[in-house]
Amino acid sequence: MVRLIVTLFITLTTLLNIGCSNDSGKAPSTSSQMIGEVDLYTFSSDPRYFLSDARPFPLPHNTLLRDALDSLGRDLSKNYFSRTYTDKATDIHFEILRIDEIATPSRPLRIAVVNMVDKDKDAMRYFFQGSAGGQTTFYMLAATFMQPHLSPPLVDGLVILYNGEILPELDHISLAGVLTPRSVQHVAKRAIHGAKRKAVISDQDHVKLRNLKL
Repeated sequence: MVRLIVTLFITLTTLLNIGCSNDSGKAPSTSSQMIGEVDLYTFSSDPRYFLSDARPFPLPHNTLLRDALDSLGRDLSKNYFSRTYTDKATDIHFEILRIDEIATPSRPLRIAVVNMVDKDKDAMRYFFQGSAGGQTTFYMLAATFMQPHLSPPLVDGLVILYNGEILPELDHISLAGVLTPRSVQHVAKRAIHGAKRKAVISDQDHVKLRNLKL
């Protein structure tokens, strides 16, 4: 496992150019072990835009990063992976194997290694198959764990293992190696902005309805 992770980290030089802009969240705490005051979100799948219905996922500011990732993984298991489109129940869940840091002059880069446990291999049959389904699953995994709308993101890199191994080659997506926030940032931000727009419109409609009753 150590050799595997060391090999994957060779690609981390790309992380030095992340520099993601932030317009929808606060920066994590200077303590690299706690998440700080951040605006976390979970998502629903969308057949057209991959992600939609962004929902705030509040956690205490002193939550450890590992615990935050574990909580996000449990939500992902419950709300996205719990049943297939054929209504088959699954036992897909996630283990946070390790969080490594790479020291830089500005701040440490945080790399999370997450193991997707799927003994029945339901994900391969139901969630990674097809172009739209595979890409949606890719965005659900990457956006949930990395929270790419934040600057800096919750983690700067994500390694997804499948039953303890590197994911096999898939037709429509690649989850091998280190995923970076930039690859999913625009999709996550669109889902968050869309949810905020709907909330504003809903509030305006409530005000209009209340005024009509007066």
